[in-house]
Amino acid sequence: MKTATPSMTQVKMANPNGRKGAQFETDVMKFLRSVGALAERLTKAGANDEGDLVCIVSGKTYILELKNRKALNLPEFWSEAQVEALNYAKARGLGEVPLSYVIVKRRNAGIDKAWVIQDLTQWLKEKNEKH
Repeated sequence: MKTATPSMTQVKMANPNGRKGAQFETDVMKFLRSVGALAERLTKAGANDEGDLVCIVSGKTYILELKNRKALNLPEFWSEAQVEALNYAKARGLGEVPLSYVIVKRRNAGIDKAWVIQDLTQWLKEKNEKH
């Protein structure tokens, strides 16, 4: 008996949430580039993930964790962003961990209206850094 192999349509439909997330990452990367920031998608590495995007603005590196979900779990998203920024720094032998942000897709709005999440401690640290 011959085993049926899935068609490309079936394979593509296997993880629609993954596709939505990947599309959001690409859209944010393109938006950041369009406004003059350097932005690249990062490779997924399981437990050693380093974030979804690395972005350089005014010579400063930021790690971005992007979420395109209906249900928001900000503590989980924030924890993930912090761990992944640490992984990014470790993988590159950096002495300082880059600041990280969670970028959340805003329903029925353009990429430029996505929410940027950080905690108050990080916000103050960034505001107090000399440029």
